[in-house]
Amino acid sequence: MYTEIQKIIKSKKFFIALIITIGFNLFYCWFVYNYENKSVESTKQYIADTEKQIKELQQKLKKEKDDIKKRLYQEQIDELNRIVQKEKLKLQYGSNPKKEMEEKARYYKMRYEISKKTGDYKELEINKVNYEILNENIKKKKYYNVGQFDGWSYLLSQSYGIAFFIIVVLALLIGSGIVSDEYKEGTAKILKTMPVKRSNIILSKFIATVLTISALVIGIQVVFFIVLNLMTNSFKYYDVYCNWISKYKMVGFKVYPVSDGVKLLNLLECSLLQLLTEIILILAISGAIIFFSTIFENGAFASISFFAIIIAISIFRQKILILKRPILKLLSLIFPWELSMVYTNSLPGEIEWIYASFYIVIGLNLLMTVIFVLASMKIFEHREKVL
Repeated sequence: MYTEIQKIIKSKKFFIALIITIGFNLFYCWFVYNYENKSVESTKQYIADTEKQIKELQQKLKKEKDDIKKRLYQEQIDELNRIVQKEKLKLQYGSNPKKEMEEKARYYKMRYEISKKTGDYKELEINKVNYEILNENIKKKKYYNVGQFDGWSYLLSQSYGIAFFIIVVLALLIGSGIVSDEYKEGTAKILKTMPVKRSNIILSKFIATVLTISALVIGIQVVFFIVLNLMTNSFKYYDVYCNWISKYKMVGFKVYPVSDGVKLLNLLECSLLQLLTEIILILAISGAIIFFSTIFENGAFASISFFAIIIAISIFRQKILILKRPILKLLSLIFPWELSMVYTNSLPGEIEWIYASFYIVIGLNLLMTVIFVLASMKIFEHREKVL
């Protein structure tokens, strides 16, 4: 394994991967900083554009007859309305964080009362818990704006596909040729003469890939996290509540939210969950790229096949979610690129059982990792016999 890590580190691919990771993070920080500090006029324009989008969705909702699609449209409308309200409060009380937080708390309390009357259980839960989060932070006198740009927001924003993208790129660079190059360069014949179990060769390559990608992704994130928090003096906000995990009761194969059984999560807990998500992603994606690298002698074919699978899952993820068979919906949970897919923080009143627990997501991706690695071992042993 140590030899494999050395080979990766000494390769040009590792240097390219390092430059890409640092460069991408620098660009991302620059982009988010400028976005968060956009002018008043651009904020007003953003609000107007979002309100226009809400009207378009409302028109689609009126015409739609399918209940599942209607529910998805309504969820998008509710989410966009919350964004508009947040931006309006930011414009009105941007220089007074305490007042902004108090107004947000009033808004969510009002929405909660409306949800109680309409019987919308998902909105009821979202508004109730958001009010609780803001109220608890006000009690602590921690007037932290989750939208401000610091180490905490940088790390948590990685969950919205950012970490997923960089992990996939690094896997393509580092892992696509880790086995196929052995065939291409003829070194696989040398490995055949070594007194080492064939399964251990694949396992060492897998572990080396996981450790290298982890060091590049998580290591650099931690550096940026520390630097940004030092620059903004934000380490003190570690105990500020910003998200939640709902508890559920199961009746048959249906799961129902329990609004009174919610665990509030602070910034530190959310950050640890984000890192857990990334580790699971790295394991699953590394297993997949090793698998394709074992199948093909050409690393380019391994990259294309791997990339095609990733694109297919990403494109069809939303369509998979509305399938009627619960077992098929499991496919949408492979390679979870968003933090909310690992732990469920809000649900409709009645949902399929597969969204009940983050253990299912983690367990599924760990199972896929094991399958990919074991299959790679078998393929490598078979190919070695015909060399």
